Amino acid sequence: MVDDRPPSSMGRAVVRGATWATSARMLTQALQFAVGLVLARLLVPEEFGLVASVYVITGFAVMFFELGLGSALVQRASLTEKDKSTVFWVNALGGVLFAGLLALAAPLVADFYGQPELVALTPLVALAFTLSIGVVHNALLQRRLAFRAVATIEVVAAVLGHGTTLVAALLGAGAYALAYGPLVTSAAASIGSFAAVRWWPRHFISGRSLRELWRFSGGLLGFNVVNYWGRNADSLLVGRVLGAAPLGLYNRAYNLMLLPITQVTAALGRVMFSALSAMQGDHARMRSAYLRSLRVINTVTVPMLVGLAAVSDGLVPLLWGPNWTATIPVLQVLCIAGLPQCISTSVGWLYQATGRTTVMFLMGVVGTVVGVVAIVVGLQWGVVGVAVAVLVRYWLMLPVGVHVAGRAVGLRARTVLAQAAPVFFMSLVMGGVVRWGPDLLALERTSPLVVVGQVLVGGALYVALLALFARPSLSEVLAVARRKS
Repeated sequence: MVDDRPPSSMGRAVVRGATWATSARMLTQALQFAVGLVLARLLVPEEFGLVASVYVITGFAVMFFELGLGSALVQRASLTEKDKSTVFWVNALGGVLFAGLLALAAPLVADFYGQPELVALTPLVALAFTLSIGVVHNALLQRRLAFRAVATIEVVAAVLGHGTTLVAALLGAGAYALAYGPLVTSAAASIGSFAAVRWWPRHFISGRSLRELWRFSGGLLGFNVVNYWGRNADSLLVGRVLGAAPLGLYNRAYNLMLLPITQVTAALGRVMFSALSAMQGDHARMRSAYLRSLRVINTVTVPMLVGLAAVSDGLVPLLWGPNWTATIPVLQVLCIAGLPQCISTSVGWLYQATGRTTVMFLMGVVGTVVGVVAIVVGLQWGVVGVAVAVLVRYWLMLPVGVHVAGRAVGLRARTVLAQAAPVFFMSLVMGGVVRWGPDLLALERTSPLVVVGQVLVGGALYVALLALFARPSLSEVLAVARRKS
């Protein structure tokens, strides 16, 4: 039984939570990456594109399915049994409702994309809604910063899910293999959550609890909706206008670009949201914790993105084979688009921890409008044009988003950007050496040995630059690494 009280030693709990969360993220992403290498040779781009088309729709439905109520449970100062029971039943009944609605809408989804196979594939993917009933249990674990349990659940569920996908693909299931795995993952995660938190609802839905929770979750839901379409308008429009094969290429490039960001930011996000929520009112402490976390994120993720763009000519055919070489220019542009996301994906911690979800929603509307307009223009130049549009959107919105979010705790955008500037500059220097080094030495950049050499030289050069010009950042990352080990 895990209670919902914060730990007495917040600092140690945050470090332990971050350690377990990032470790779990790294393990699951490494597993996903390894399985993806095999799947890229078992499946064709069209099959990846089909499933990506469905997930654009079901991913949107997930936000209404959860209504942001899980985050409301984490942010709330104290909880009642009616609060928890209300969220549980809204989640459980909503899962059945959304699975049914998506099954009925399957013919419309197939007609929209012009892909008859989606009539059968959409209801299968939608079954995950009925299996995801651990929202309350996960929220209780996060409130207690019990991320060791969260990490264990996620890793076990990922192993079972990815294993199912791989076996199904080997047996010739095609695109359906990409749907079977997530179903197993959802079921395993729910079972694990119930095993970790021995809690069962004692009441039904309380109107009062729902109204109080909605004060926070309503703005969060609004943001999630507009942000979802802002982030997925590219996939939706590429699939609708350019077709399944270009979407498969674009989706693979986008997911690879996201790996460095999600490795660190997504895992730390849950820990920092829980920790910052517990620090409400102490703005100086919140600013310090936020800046330290952001410094670690930038020091690790920025050079990974720059390096990924620099070695993509040889890395893509090495990882996925010759069928995927068209993703190279898309990946290069998207990696540069990912740089501002290393910072902007963390501003949501400040909005949510301070309860300013309405402002978060309004900023999401602005970002989505800018993004959709850019993507519509970029479609004229194919998937590369769409990638450039994504790049423009995130770089334009970065200073605005940091400024508005930082005001909640008295943090200036200038401070955030100035802290990040040295790491960005050193990463670009490293990327330039890695990118054009083979040309200067008359080496074939598609050679596997050259790719390995680029990675080793780039890593060594970046660490050397940190040691010379940003020793505190290097020390902080090494300290985190020692704690993880």
